[in-house]
Amino acid sequence: MAKKKVARRKPAAKRPAPRRAAPRKTYEGSCHCGAIEFSYETALVPGRWGLRRCQCSFCRAHGATVTSDSSGQVRFSYVHPDRLRRYRHALRTADFLLCRECGVYVGAVLLTGAGAVAALNVNTLRELPRGLARARPVNYRGESAEERRTRRAAGWTPVFGPV
Repeated sequence: MAKKKVARRKPAAKRPAPRRAAPRKTYEGSCHCGAIEFSYETALVPGRWGLRRCQCSFCRAHGATVTSDSSGQVRFSYVHPDRLRRYRHALRTADFLLCRECGVYVGAVLLTGAGAVAALNVNTLRELPRGLARARPVNYRGESAEERRTRRAAGWTPVFGPV
């Protein structure tokens, strides 16, 4: 007896599962005296923060380790606005936020046509998260002002609220 062929239906094409955004976590930071505060939201786990140690004399003098997330957000709060010192050096493309009272370098802000973006000194976080990767040394010497603005606009964290 011959087996009868049964027509099989092709399985339905599997649709990829919708991508869910990774949950964001908020990290709080400030200068030493608390005059300049910030909240940094990112979905990146600390081991993926892309820490940078700029080799310019300003960043080396401040012992800065910087991070940013172009998909995250940061909000600054100036508890004592009179203590905020904006400093521009080198190509004068960004405002470096310093506290007049305690001298701490909190981060840098760049104004773009699409809004403000910032990079943060992770040493000013109230608690350093576990699992941070080692910071890589970077040297931006030789960049033009426009190259520097473009790099920062693409990779720094959007600022919400007062700049």
